[in-house]
Amino acid sequence: MKTITLAAGDDLVQRLAGETDPVRAVIELIWNALDADADQIHVTLQRNDLDGIAGVTVRDDGEGIGPERIATAFKWVGNSWKQPGQLTETKKRPIHGRNGQGRLRAFALGNTIIWTTVGKDATGTTMLSKISSSIEHRSDFRGPDPEPAEGPTYTEFRAEGRDNLGKLDPDAVLPRLSAAFALRLLTFPQIEIRYDGRKLDPESNIEKTEDIPLEWTHEGSAHQALLKVVEWSEVKGRSLALCDENGVPVDEVKKTRFSDFDYAAYVLWNEMQQHASEYLLADIDDESVIGAILSEVDVELERYFEARRAERRRQLVDAWKEKKSYPFEGEPKTEEDQIERATFDVVATAMRRHIPKSSSQEKLTLGLLKDTLQRNPDGVKNLLDQYVGLTEDEGEELDRLLERTPLSRLIRATTDVTDRLDFLSALREIVFNPETKGLVKERDHLHKILERESWVFGEQFNMMSSEIGLTRALEQHLSVLGRSAESIENVTRTDGSQGRLDMMFSLAAPEQEVKRHLVVELKAPSVVGKAAEAAQIKSYARAVVADPQFAGTNTFWDFMLVVNNYNDDVKRDISQRGREYGILDESDLDPNSPLRYRVWVRRWSEVLEAADRRLLFYKKGLQHDASLSDVKHYLREHHADVLPEGLFTDD
Repeated sequence: MKTITLAAGDDLVQRLAGETDPVRAVIELIWNALDADADQIHVTLQRNDLDGIAGVTVRDDGEGIGPERIATAFKWVGNSWKQPGQLTETKKRPIHGRNGQGRLRAFALGNTIIWTTVGKDATGTTMLSKISSSIEHRSDFRGPDPEPAEGPTYTEFRAEGRDNLGKLDPDAVLPRLSAAFALRLLTFPQIEIRYDGRKLDPESNIEKTEDIPLEWTHEGSAHQALLKVVEWSEVKGRSLALCDENGVPVDEVKKTRFSDFDYAAYVLWNEMQQHASEYLLADIDDESVIGAILSEVDVELERYFEARRAERRRQLVDAWKEKKSYPFEGEPKTEEDQIERATFDVVATAMRRHIPKSSSQEKLTLGLLKDTLQRNPDGVKNLLDQYVGLTEDEGEELDRLLERTPLSRLIRATTDVTDRLDFLSALREIVFNPETKGLVKERDHLHKILERESWVFGEQFNMMSSEIGLTRALEQHLSVLGRSAESIENVTRTDGSQGRLDMMFSLAAPEQEVKRHLVVELKAPSVVGKAAEAAQIKSYARAVVADPQFAGTNTFWDFMLVVNNYNDDVKRDISQRGREYGILDESDLDPNSPLRYRVWVRRWSEVLEAADRRLLFYKKGLQHDASLSDVKHYLREHHADVLPEGLFTDD
């Protein structure tokens, strides 16, 4: 019996063991077998009575470990006999290991670990060796003296004593193993690796491969490498491996993108071994050579997968059309139709794996997705998440896809403009149609609708308050000016009554150091503007501008009475020489005061015409002319809660 003591502190051994990553331990043991020129490698999972994974065995038909190599391999951390660029002794295959740490990772698989191996000693004699260790004494590896043996060489590793090995479930592990060993298995097809009885067969699972030359400059030196992309047809997952020129992995980069594809990407570079583990610092030191490589890889992968998405979109859309599942008919007639279809194709193909295969469900899902994109692009993620269940990566990819493409943003803008055009038509129907305007009341209907459509009076005005006393409006005005609203006295009209405003909008013009406000007094469509209504809006205006609390404030007020029509008396008052048509009252009060105001009386037709002019450019582009059905649909969808009973009873 002999004991070999590992020359390292127990805390270092524990840290190097990586005991939270049993899959990495299996990968290291398989690489050890490959470095021993094994052609057959079998990983067997030991299960307990509850079918839980309780142990692991890894057996290979390689050249085994000779007694002399055991003495050094289990004594040192580092100082590995495997060096970068070295080939195996017999079959001249590239060697993977280099750090002399692989055996320590075995503690992630069990509290007790045992190697049984048959290999040749320095004289060529076949010898059987056994060596073991336990988690209580990680630094001690012990075993009996080697003894002569017969038969072929091999190595068998066995781990036992852990009951938290659920991460080794084959369905979860096979994608990672396939990515880790794909290049080796493709290069040396005689090698067979089985995991829990299932053969790793990357070639049959490859959908597409692509070799992409990489060129970059770092610190004045030009570098070249090769980026190999392997897309999987059945294997699920994504990985990026940094390899030497022979395809032997040096590091695995866990941070990957492009979740709408299953793939493994490999960077092959003849200097990669010299920069092992440097990728860990690439995020904080992107000027390092590895940071430069990863940046170039990101650019090339982005370009590659964008082209693949376009290719995939064409294929999928053609297939959907053939099955009559595609939710669009014929060819797009306008540029807007083209944009809508392009956006749909981008999102639908990105989420293709979640679209049901049966024709009826496929058609239903695609139609639902189309409808959501048309009405609410921001709701697409929630729809897909609830309907098909997105992974976190897929959700992030969809967010990125919708945010970065101008297509969805243009659809949002198109929807907004179309809604506004429909609303203007609806507003005309409300205020001008003899059959409806008598049903519409000022406060109960018109005011509540316009609260939600404040853009009608100008995009530059942001609504501050509605249906509040004039005193409260003044408080909000002072807060906009940055002054205290405490201890404000009641403000009244000139007749002593407290004023009340329907709507108040505010615009700050900091470039002129002026605060502008628009106050809108709405009247129901059946009300004709007469002297009484004109006097009311004028009293509002004078109460505000005459109040001493606003003295010295650099403010411009516009007060507006909006009616369906006005009588001749009002028309004369707003047609005074020297004033713009529509102005009822205008004053600077004091030539030395920066506070100014104007009082307007405007017809609804004038307000709507001004709003129409603002949308004219978009209207031409959209080729949109709202029909009566559009008008009804818009009002019912957006303002059903405040529409008067009896409106639109024809259907």
